[in-house]
Amino acid sequence: MGALSSAGNAAQPTQTKLITERKTMNEEIVKIQTALAARGYHPGPLDGRDGPKTRKAIQAFQRDAGLDPDGVVGTLTANRLFTETLSRIAFDSDGSTPHFARAEFACDCGGAYCDGFPAEMNLELLLKLEALRNALNVPVRITSGVRCRQRNGEVGGVDNSQHLFGQAVDCYAPGIPIATVAAIAESLGLTAICYEAEGFVHLAV
Repeated sequence: MGALSSAGNAAQPTQTKLITERKTMNEEIVKIQTALAARGYHPGPLDGRDGPKTRKAIQAFQRDAGLDPDGVVGTLTANRLFTETLSRIAFDSDGSTPHFARAEFACDCGGAYCDGFPAEMNLELLLKLEALRNALNVPVRITSGVRCRQRNGEVGGVDNSQHLFGQAVDCYAPGIPIATVAAIAESLGLTAICYEAEGFVHLAV
């Protein structure tokens, strides 16, 4: 669900603000309150009211998830809060997921040293990348997927790099701070290392 930083909000002009004072949204507020309570936060009575306790519970959840604690359940926060929606992910016959083609993870040696897949991508990593993409609600660009040993050496990878085994990727999300991408990835169970100067985050299982 979403790390709603100010930048994240700016990148989502059409996001739905679920927390609102309109009575027509009461059922949504109850749903939010129920999810918060189930996670150990304290939104007060499950009464569908956008009150101070509910706002404080949302903000506490957002802080723990590495998000901007603005008290608004927009696209990113909703995706993070309702994690069950992130688990409904299926693979195509070639190993692609709804938002990632298998070719995006191929070794970038261009066929100089391998056929593109010296190892297959880790399925857990692919599922969590799909969940990350859903949470961010913007494309996630893969800059490095699996690598053969020759290519890994050329780019300065460590000898036991997880890229060699299909267990890591380098990526970024246009318009989303690297730190935000990393925070949401970590909340999904991935290991994240930020390379701010280079403009990408290294994610691994």
